[in-house]
Amino acid sequence: MLTDITAAHALLVERLEAFQLVWPRLVVSGKVWQLPVLAEQKAPDLIEVRALEGEAAIQATLRAMSTFEREPGQAPGTVMRLPGYFVMRESVLEPIREINLLKDQLLMAIEQTRIELNLAPTARSKILRQALGYQFSMKQLARHSQAFDVCPRLLVFTWAGHTTGGERIAVGKVREYLGKAAELQSTKEGVALEQTQAGAELRRIVNLSDQATLIKYKKVAPHPRAMVYFSGSSRYDAMIHSNLPMFVLAGDEPTVVHDLRDFDRHARQAERPDKKARIEVIPRMNLYLNPDDLVGQQPAIEPMSKPSSVESTYSQSSPRIPVINKKKVNSAQLGLNLPGPED
Repeated sequence: MLTDITAAHALLVERLEAFQLVWPRLVVSGKVWQLPVLAEQKAPDLIEVRALEGEAAIQATLRAMSTFEREPGQAPGTVMRLPGYFVMRESVLEPIREINLLKDQLLMAIEQTRIELNLAPTARSKILRQALGYQFSMKQLARHSQAFDVCPRLLVFTWAGHTTGGERIAVGKVREYLGKAAELQSTKEGVALEQTQAGAELRRIVNLSDQATLIKYKKVAPHPRAMVYFSGSSRYDAMIHSNLPMFVLAGDEPTVVHDLRDFDRHARQAERPDKKARIEVIPRMNLYLNPDDLVGQQPAIEPMSKPSSVESTYSQSSPRIPVINKKKVNSAQLGLNLPGPED
């Protein structure tokens, strides 16, 4: 249980400290941008960045890579980020892969403890803090470092300001909830089940299987990202969340870098004109049809270069904690936040 978490954390710290002794001596050049720590769970309209180079950039990165706890005054749920890059004279791909793997194993230890204690998925952060300390941040602990064993032609740092995240919710769970809500509304209002609001909403999903999913969209706070170009193509070869500096190899030609600028919400570009239309299913619950479940349609795949010959951490999937608990849970535990029948 908790001892597995502390042991996994100790091994991660050991490997990370060993790596920290090596990589600074291999740096050819680099640059990072310090972002302010948020004191509330809301991104400000203006986020000013501070550029650091040379030894100052290295020291800031050493600290950021090992900072798993929130800073004094940092709001829960927020993340300390340090976008940037380092050009290396030798590959650091393997130690970074090992560190990323150890982070994933630590997350799995937390998940296993949650299952053994028969707790909801939302209890993971509480388990982490109980095992390692009150100020530990799940998001800062889980974030991976990225490394590319190639010299990029171009690095472009920018802000993702219009991003939305989608949570997939099984139709069966929604149908079960609406069925109970319709019964309550029918009793309260003295009408037939099909005449209630929940009954009408049930008819909207009558042709969907229980295994299909609906998507609940939510706005994602602005965050820095980096686009990496290897070839001469106008399409990027990799686009990463720039939570920590990436590591790339030095080459014969220097990499062109577009620096990260301040984020200004009021000066942001408009959303993309080719944004895909969403088919609303149950407006009251902010639930939309999953494009993958449309008959005869396939999800659109945006064309991009495939750096299959480049050894990197980018090809590895982002860490996800699988939910393997089979016990019945309610809508609140699932994170649905579905409104009650009176809403």
